Amino acid sequence: MDSSIIAIIIAAVTIILFMMNKLPMSVVAMGSSVAMGIFIPEMELSSVYAGFSAPGWAMVVGMCIVSAALFETGVAKRIGDLIGNSFLAKTERRFIITASAVCTLMSAFMSNNGTVAIWMPLIAVVAAGSGGHIRSKMVIFPAGTAAIIGGACTLVGSTSQLAANAVLQGYDGFEAGLGMFDTAKVMVPAAIVQIIFWGTIGYTLLKKVLKPESPDFNKGNMYATVPVGAQDDQYADVPKWKGNVALGTMLLCIFLFVVSGFAPFNSHFNIGVIGMLGAAIVLGTGCLPVGKAYSELPWDVLITIGGIAGLGTGLDVSGGGALIANFVLNLFGGKSASIVVLTIVIAVLTSILTNFMSNNATAAMLSPICIAMALSLGISPIPWVIVIAACSNLAIATSYGTAVNMQILPAGYKFSDFVKIGGPLLVIMIAVVTVSSLIVLF
Repeated sequence: MDSSIIAIIIAAVTIILFMMNKLPMSVVAMGSSVAMGIFIPEMELSSVYAGFSAPGWAMVVGMCIVSAALFETGVAKRIGDLIGNSFLAKTERRFIITASAVCTLMSAFMSNNGTVAIWMPLIAVVAAGSGGHIRSKMVIFPAGTAAIIGGACTLVGSTSQLAANAVLQGYDGFEAGLGMFDTAKVMVPAAIVQIIFWGTIGYTLLKKVLKPESPDFNKGNMYATVPVGAQDDQYADVPKWKGNVALGTMLLCIFLFVVSGFAPFNSHFNIGVIGMLGAAIVLGTGCLPVGKAYSELPWDVLITIGGIAGLGTGLDVSGGGALIANFVLNLFGGKSASIVVLTIVIAVLTSILTNFMSNNATAAMLSPICIAMALSLGISPIPWVIVIAACSNLAIATSYGTAVNMQILPAGYKFSDFVKIGGPLLVIMIAVVTVSSLIVLF
């Protein structure tokens, strides 16, 4: 059997296993790369584990540690408190806009799960002290969705960008991968639109779907009643200087991410080095205990990012990716296929798949196919990789589309709530990302 067909079969089995979600995604990722290495003779065995030496892998490990230090030292909570106790929380609609805007910004540089973990109890505390005019269930949903969307605005905001980037870096001429703010070109407009959405029709939709006047409104909502000040002493024993070091390290990393694309910084820094530098600082200064830092790393995601790169390499060197690309191209007009049509198809397909399977798996699956399509058309694959990286984060219309959605379920939401509230927003987000991509990237 031809290598290209074998590679396609391995990719198809991998997709099915990802969608079934019966095995840890890291096991599926490693298995797919190993299968490619064994059964695709054109593929070098070192490509099976090459993803673990990629700059993106080192970067995401390092920034996970820096992000954890912000939470460990109480800096993230102080940022939340500063906003939550201001005039911006005087009305429910205003607080929703505030929470969604801040969660969007925070999750662009920090873990979106960590951001939501800080804001859920904060929202509950603010709601408990509001005299009933702010209801936690009305705010937590927008905050969670905002964290998901905000996480797509930078290369470090979420892990699916890293999965897409890891595939891209496996192709000759694209070893540098995506820049820190490449996804921001299409996701910042989307983030702004979703904040406006929550302040306008989204707020109306929340009231219509969640029915806050219903006697069953807070059924299953563990954040409905929280004592004010329950977390006041949580960080009392943390020295202030540790918080300053953690915050300063994050700001340093952000600065280096920006300037690393320019001389002379690009000769000394890449995203991997910056991530490792940040981790070394916060661990070396004791902002975060080393044992705790390593034990709480999201290893399933990290192994997936490192292990999945071999799948794209196998599709590439075997010709399987090109075979799929040609089929799709012929389906939409062959060599005369419209870039506009293909961009729309990629955006819609990625956005739908990511609501039913892992964000990382969606990005890792579609990236090699779309890269091969772009190369067949003689255009740079980077714009479509950016579209995939962005849209793979739009898992906002199902309760299990991403970890954040499952994280906010204790606030009492049902599956249908995600469909009815997140569904319309998903359509809007797809439209904004697609239009922005066609205007900015091509």
